[in-house]
Amino acid sequence: MNDDDFDALTREHFARPEIAAQMTADLLAARRAAERPEPPPVTTMPMPEFLRTRIAGQIARYRCPRGCGWFHDEPTDPGPLGLIVAIEPGQDSIGEMISLNAEARSLAYQARVEAAIDEHYAESH
Repeated sequence: MNDDDFDALTREHFARPEIAAQMTADLLAARRAAERPEPPPVTTMPMPEFLRTRIAGQIARYRCPRGCGWFHDEPTDPGPLGLIVAIEPGQDSIGEMISLNAEARSLAYQARVEAAIDEHYAESH
């Protein structure tokens, strides 16, 4: 946009109040949309209760959202870290390797909990 285009836009903006109001509303809506964080992915996982046991250590207990008394326990410590081997070892690839492993473990955890909840709903509700 050059100076002449900007001047024409400014004249039009101030000449008609309805255009000025609409342009201002559009700019504010765009700014709010840019500031709004992206929503998290949709999941069927309810918020867990964290319990400490002697045998299993700390577990996350997921109760049925409908309050029927059913629950699914999942250990919060997934066990030893299984590294994904990088093709070219280096500072960046080690960080990527750890991040990929953490993401894979998180997705597997979520899949186990969601599968248990889906199975419960299919059987009981």
